[in-house]
Amino acid sequence: MFILLAAGCGASYDPATGLAPTRILDLRDGFDFSVTVEKNEVLALDLRMPARSGHSLVGASFDPAVLRLDRYLERDGGNARYLFTAMENGLTDVLIKMEPEGGGDAEVYKRVSVTVGKRSTLF
Repeated sequence: MFILLAAGCGASYDPATGLAPTRILDLRDGFDFSVTVEKNEVLALDLRMPARSGHSLVGASFDPAVLRLDRYLERDGGNARYLFTAMENGLTDVLIKMEPEGGGDAEVYKRVSVTVGKRSTLF
């Protein structure tokens, strides 16, 4: 597992990163998500930062053999974006973590189960 410490579907070019996400997953509503991407695709995870609850983001853990973290961006309006490239076929959970601003134990804020492999073309 790799831990990074840091202060919907569609395609769009992100001028802040120079990357064009192949899949964009909106994590603003809910806790547990899943997505399938193909090898070499760029996955964007968009979320609202947990500042209103008195917490701050402290990073994400995932399997670096399956995904590579390309960028973490704090965006306008209290939002954040993680950009990953799918490196190898496999499964990994991306656990986005937060901790109380006054200190304390980190806890999972959002969980995304990521499958890297061929997507079904039926729907």
